[in-house]
Amino acid sequence: MPPVVTRNAVIVCSHGGRVTLVPRQSQVLIEGAEILCEPDLVQAPIIGCTQPASASTKPCTLVVSIAPGSSSPKVAVGGRPAYLATLKGITDGVPSGTVNVSDPGQTVVHA
Repeated sequence: MPPVVTRNAVIVCSHGGRVTLVPRQSQVLIEGAEILCEPDLVQAPIIGCTQPASASTKPCTLVVSIAPGSSSPKVAVGGRPAYLATLKGITDGVPSGTVNVSDPGQTVVHA
């Protein structure tokens, strides 16, 4: 069972850019950090993508979507399912990049 993702997580694009994490809830914490829930990551900024900008490429700057199955209905905050460390997403890069969790920010709560 994968860990739940918190604001202390490290989520990166496939080119090494880091997703800026801004939880939309502050009531439920794990180890002092807010749980990230649907749709907190959609439209989240990406900083530091190394994909070069050219006539046919563009660095990742935003998370466009998160794949189904990236959250758990078993762990929810205010009815919003919590994201899991196994989450996958797509960026606005050209060609499209992906996002994944390199560190969930905690290892206490699993879903």
